[in-house]
Amino acid sequence: MPKRSRSVTSAFLTTTVISAALIIAAPTRTHAYITSGLPAHTHRAFLRKLTDDICNQSIGSLSPEEMSTCPMLMSAWATAPEKLNLSSDNGRERALAVEGLLKRMIDERRAGNTEVVAVTEDYNAVMKAWSMSGEGSKAAVRAEQILIQMQDLYAAGDSTVQPNLESFQIAIEAWTKASDEPNAPARAQQILEWMTSTYKSGANDFAKPHTQCFIPVLKAWASSRKLEGPIMAEHLVMWMQQLQYQEEIESAKPTTLCFNIVMSSWLKSGDITSEKRIRQIFEYMESSSKKGNVDIQPDAGSYNIVISSISPAVKKYYDMGGARRADRILARLENGFLNGDDTLKPDSIIYNQVIDYWAKTQSVRGHFMKARDVLDRQVKMFKEEKVRKCRPDVTGYTSVIAACASTYGTVKEKRRSFDMAHLTFMESCAEKYTQPNDVTYGVMFKAVGRLLNNSDEQDKYARTLFKLCCDDGCLGEMAFMRVKAAVSSDLYEELTGRRSYEELPDEWKRNVTKRQKKFDVKKKLGKKGDQLRP
Repeated sequence: MPKRSRSVTSAFLTTTVISAALIIAAPTRTHAYITSGLPAHTHRAFLRKLTDDICNQSIGSLSPEEMSTCPMLMSAWATAPEKLNLSSDNGRERALAVEGLLKRMIDERRAGNTEVVAVTEDYNAVMKAWSMSGEGSKAAVRAEQILIQMQDLYAAGDSTVQPNLESFQIAIEAWTKASDEPNAPARAQQILEWMTSTYKSGANDFAKPHTQCFIPVLKAWASSRKLEGPIMAEHLVMWMQQLQYQEEIESAKPTTLCFNIVMSSWLKSGDITSEKRIRQIFEYMESSSKKGNVDIQPDAGSYNIVISSISPAVKKYYDMGGARRADRILARLENGFLNGDDTLKPDSIIYNQVIDYWAKTQSVRGHFMKARDVLDRQVKMFKEEKVRKCRPDVTGYTSVIAACASTYGTVKEKRRSFDMAHLTFMESCAEKYTQPNDVTYGVMFKAVGRLLNNSDEQDKYARTLFKLCCDDGCLGEMAFMRVKAAVSSDLYEELTGRRSYEELPDEWKRNVTKRQKKFDVKKKLGKKGDQLRP
């Protein structure tokens, strides 16, 4: 066995050496070899061999073929981490390899080899390698240093290394990836500000600010969780508009995505005024688009953020008007799409949100009908308008049943609500993509216990429902508790044998979702938590 292993290793090394020799003799083959579908370990060993061969030669001795190989090697190291199977643990190796090749080219030039010229793209490759290295703030600092060095060399008269848009964008993105630096968003913005001032001063006409350089900084502020995050994101968009209208730098104009990022920043902030501010930004976008600024016209993502911002009002502050506001926003989205705007195509997430809001607005009379109306609109959008993104799922049906189960009022009102819950449950069972889960059965048992006034009718319905639930393997602990509350003691004993939930057959619980199983564990440990109350 050891002999076989040595022979395989020898064969591999021989292949690598021969390949390297062929490649050095033909730069065209180098490109083909670098971009080929070699196994990761072979590809990496090959690049490592070529890199070491070039870097370890005496200065001034590189042949024209070897010099033309350097940029290709740098690009391969910088842009193929997945192909080389390089994780963040050895991303530093990749960055150092690329920088080593650049240094070798610079040294060769200084030694009098005029054929070697390190250009902007070569410096960008080094910056990109550091940005993708996983080294956090250390990589960002190094990328920024290289960018400054490029600008200094260009200012001194070396036009071959003039930093371009990609150069600045790489340095900015390097800081946005520096999760170990609390002030990373501010550092990224500093580069953006330097880029703008460099362009405006005439020091670098390639440093013209562009929307694509602003977007990473906006995202960094939005995800920073800092108190000032939303404000800084807003100020950044205002600055973009200033550059567009006052400085006449059209390339820096904000887009719909920019405004969506600002709104999402407010959404993540948890600020009590976030819904109001998001709505103001949204209305500004819509007003501006009507006046001809189509670059910031709200899209489906904008509507989704606005509707999501209503969640705290409904779930935390029990605002009875929250569901109505969300429904009106959804109606505007639907009308826009039906009038021909494909950017306003709704999806199942936005429908589920609005249905859930109505389900939790128990203080509004007939709230279950409102929830069902939204589901009906979703079904129509899917089946008649052929919008696949808004295909109904079990979440929407479950929320409607939950809305029905929470109804208060007269016996007649409760009966009407139960009929709606039954109809919705049967429709859920009829489609493959809306099959009931453990939560659906749980809220349906709740509907039986709360809405049916006759105990015999409760037992009759619950018996059938319990059998369906067990056959589907969806008896979660919530459903089990609802059964106990919905049926007579005699039927409960018949169905469960007075056994605890843990003692029931696993076959009855085989399809319980992870969310429900987590809830079961908490119950076992005796911890107080949400009861998955619909």
